[in-house]
Order: sequence, then structure tokens, then C-alpha cells
Amino acid sequence: MQRFAAKAEPHREKLRGGYYTPDLIAQFVAEWVLRAGNVVLEPSCGDGAILAHLAVDGVEAQGVELFAEEADKASVATGAPVAAGDFFSWFTPARVGSFDGVAGNPPYIRFGSWESESRDRALELMRGEGMRPSRLTNAWVPFVVAAVMAARNEGRIGLVLPAELLQVGYASQLRSYLVDNCSKITLVSFEKLVFPGILQEVVLLLAIRGEGPAEINTIEVPDAEALATVSLDSASTRAHLHETEKWTKYYLGPRAIELVRRVRTDRRLAPLRDFAAVNVGVVTGRNTFFCLTDVEATERGLTQWTIPLLARSAQLQGLSFNSEDLAFYADAGARTHLLSIKPSVDVAKTAALASYIAEGEDAGVDTGYKCRIRNDWWVVPSVSVPDGFMLRQVSTHVRLAANDACATSTDTVHRVFTKPGVDIHRLSVGAFNSVTLALSEVLGRSYGGGILELEPSECAELPVPDPAIVPDGLSSKVDELLRQRRFDEALDIVDHDVLIEGVGMSAEDVGDLRAVWDRMRDRRLARSKR
Repeated sequence: MQRFAAKAEPHREKLRGGYYTPDLIAQFVAEWVLRAGNVVLEPSCGDGAILAHLAVDGVEAQGVELFAEEADKASVATGAPVAAGDFFSWFTPARVGSFDGVAGNPPYIRFGSWESESRDRALELMRGEGMRPSRLTNAWVPFVVAAVMAARNEGRIGLVLPAELLQVGYASQLRSYLVDNCSKITLVSFEKLVFPGILQEVVLLLAIRGEGPAEINTIEVPDAEALATVSLDSASTRAHLHETEKWTKYYLGPRAIELVRRVRTDRRLAPLRDFAAVNVGVVTGRNTFFCLTDVEATERGLTQWTIPLLARSAQLQGLSFNSEDLAFYADAGARTHLLSIKPSVDVAKTAALASYIAEGEDAGVDTGYKCRIRNDWWVVPSVSVPDGFMLRQVSTHVRLAANDACATSTDTVHRVFTKPGVDIHRLSVGAFNSVTLALSEVLGRSYGGGILELEPSECAELPVPDPAIVPDGLSSKVDELLRQRRFDEALDIVDHDVLIEGVGMSAEDVGDLRAVWDRMRDRRLARSKR
């Protein structure tokens, strides 16, 4: 095994971003769109999987495909005209609003892999619609905007999109655009992955062009085969005009959505940012070099140049991380030391440091991007000891824990810095309640592996009770219960003592929010078992 190994490079996606649509999905989307009329568009037709189901007798179907060879194949296979070239050059103002329907599976191309000339045209189209794209914007986003623009009033837009539509920040303006420019939106998702060999989750966006704010409903089916018998009639909820919020909440149903909306504006709770700042953990540039076990630090004579480290989220078992926890994981061989050399240290004068740094250079640690941009590659910046820690990636539930071990953390765990006068132990136990847990599922993001991820900005939005109302002794009691894995008992106590008795929320609302959290967590975790 390579010494100080770096993370494996991610497997490159096709640069063209083309993942061809399974036939059952292509047929379903095309047939739904054709109910709007017989003048239809496929803006990124690839091999013609969707276009083939659009180009039926009596239908005027037009395809567009960037790659000429693929365009020729699609035209021959479907009998429909296919324009070869960049869609955003082809889509002139004269074509706006000229189609009864638009169906497609837009390309998934990250900003840096996107051909700049085409990208510039696509982003300019978004700006023309009042949007502000960023360097995170993926190619599929402007395709969705263009599809809406291409459809006439009451026309239909049926697109196969990454499930990122529902929750990622770079799609927030797109969600607002769809809400404002569509009268009805149906989201069809799948319990199983439906693209062979690809871990990307997808959702079908079925939208009707019209005056917003849109009514939104969600349908979840087991797999593509279930589309043959699915009913799209389900309870819908009207979105708020200009709403940029994540759409995962629409899987809850109208009554629960209204409860979530109400609790988000409840002045008896406040966003976590009112009590603390949440920052990412230390970015070392190569954890395998900078994070050491107790044995490694001792044998190499480096202990005095290290500080205690919480290296993994699994090491947070309760509402605190203390010296006993640190010793336990050190004895178990965990990396509990972070190499933290001050810029003022002359490493050449310390044999242990000089030897270790030379070994890192022999292994190429200094050539990694984060290391090579530093003045001294071995000096890790922004090392500080926080008041607490917060999980970045969550399996069962979000957790805020007091830092009683005077440790720091790598970027797998966020660092929490309380504001003056705020007790981290009271804040930690107060944040462990059904409201905060439920809203973490709404504000965070989850992907195919079933893990909930919360960035610092999302953590900062979590509603929590004022730590000042938390009863004395509650933190240690709940910490002990969690370490004993008596999770439900601990949550019941905090809900009663803090939310009901302290904040004044009704037992019914608290119980309903517990059910919201149970449902969203279980839905998320079920996806990890596929």
C-alpha cells in the first residue's frame, strides 16, 4: 500500500454528459408530453431514445443533438429531423413558446468539463430570465430553463433530471423559476436506481407551463416498470411564489408541509446561527500524513507537535466528546493526533520533524493542491479548537456535541464556536429534539447512499430553542442515555422538558414533527439498501 495515500481520483463521467434513457422511462415521458399537442421538441436527443416515442404518426417532432454522428443516428432511427450542433445556438428567440411540449434527458456536465462557448451561451440564456448562474451550475439546469421557455402556455415539459433538482443549492433559482412559470408540477421518483450501472438518482419532472405559483405533488414508484400503471393524481400543495426552498418536503403531504412551514417561522425557536457559528473542520490536504495514531505520534517523536483530534463522525457517541472518549479511540488505534506545526517553527532544527517532512515529500504529499499552495506545505492553516462539533454527514440523526477534550476535527466533522454567554452543553442538548431533527431532513441533502449531508450554512438555519431555557442537569442525563443507545427515551425527555415545558409547543405539534422526521429519515435510509 502506498505510504500517505491520497484519495482515489473520482471515476470520470462521459465528458458529453450523456446517459441514455431506459426505454420504459422514455416512453412514459414522451406519451405524457404528447397529450399537450403534436408539435414537440427533444433538445438533447442523443441516440433518440425519447425522440423515437415522440415521432409517431401525425406528430411534428424536432430533435437537437450536439454531436453530428449521434444526430445522424437519431434521425435515421426515428425518422424525425435532428439539428446537429449546440442547442443554445439553435434555440433562437423565434422558437420561444412555439412548442406544445418538450421532452428530454438533458446532459449532466459539471461546469469545469463543459465546453466554454456552449456554456457561455447557456448561462447567458439563464441571465436573460433573471437568474444568476455560478461555477457550480451544471449543464442540465439551463436545459430545463430553455424547455420551459420553448413550451407554449399550457404546454407540457417532461424531463428526466438528476434528483439534485430537489435539494442542491445551485438549483435553488431553478426551483423558483419553475414555481413561478408553471401552474402544475409533478415529481416522479423511484425507490430503486433505474439507470443501469449508474449510481445517479433521477426524478421525472412533469410540468405544465402557466402562471405560478405552481401546485406541486409527488409520486414515488418502485421502479421503471411501475410507470405503466402509475396514477399521477395525488394531493398537491401550492408552492410560495419565488420559493427557492428544497423540494424534499413535498414528499410529506399538504398537512405536514404546512406544519413545517409554520415551525420555520415560529419565533419561539431561533436559527442556530443566533447562538453559534458553524465552520468546516480542518482541511489538511492529506489526512493520511497529517493525522496520526497515538503509537505513530509517540514512536516518531511528534507528539509535542500535535493536538488532539476527532477524526471521524462515528467517534461522537453522545452529546459530548471528552478525554475518556479520546483515550478510548487512541487505544483502539484511531488517528487521534493532528500534526499542527506553527509557521514560526524551524523544522530543519528538529530531527523528528525534518525526517517526517522528508518522508512526506518522498511520497509526494507536498505536490497535492492544498499543500503546494501554502508557503510551507506542512503548516496546516486554520487549526483551532472549537467549543463543539456537529456532524457533516448523518446516518440516523444530526448531532451537536460539546468539545470537552480540547480537540479539533478534520473536515469530516464541522466545528462549532458558541457566541458569548452561550453554554455549549445546553445548546447541544437543546438541539436534540424532534423539531430540529425534522428540519435537518428538510434543510439538508441526501443522495443515493442514504446519507444526509449538512453544510455549515444549512446547519446555521436549523431552528433550535434558546439554550437558556434548558434545565440544569439535562445535558448529562441525555448524554448518558445516548451512550447507552436509549435513543427514543432521550428524545422523549428533551421534547417534553425543552419543547413542551420550556418553549410552550403543543404535544400534538411535537408528536407530528417527530412523525415528519421518522418518515423523511426512513425514506432516506431506505435508499441506502437498494
